[in-house]
Amino acid sequence: MIERMKTYIVFVYGTLRKGGLYHDALLKEARLVAQLYRLTGYRLYDYRQWYPYMVKGAPEDAVMGEVYEVDATTLEKLNVLEEVEQEVYRLVYLPEHQFFTYLKFDEDVTGLNYIAGGDWLQHLQQLRKGQ
Repeated sequence: MIERMKTYIVFVYGTLRKGGLYHDALLKEARLVAQLYRLTGYRLYDYRQWYPYMVKGAPEDAVMGEVYEVDATTLEKLNVLEEVEQEVYRLVYLPEHQFFTYLKFDEDVTGLNYIAGGDWLQHLQQLRKGQ
């Protein structure tokens, strides 16, 4: 259950980014706080070219994303999409950045492809060019 606040600041890095599969359905009306945010200390992995997983990485690692301000209802919808209750992702607060984000529920990246550069949308574009 989400503790009720007026709004939440959320970092998104995959299908919720502008141009991503679920952005318009869930974040189109949200207030954009930062259009291009580089989150250091995390790594991005590709799950079957369907969606990305983010895990803690080395200090030099980085993931590119966007930061939005959302209300509690929207955050609950994001949690459903990210399958928080099914333990696919976990919603975490990063106090050093003052926002929430979604991490892979566990740290196991066996069989996942590392996304160099940490940019999901750029990764998808490169995959499409290669096809």
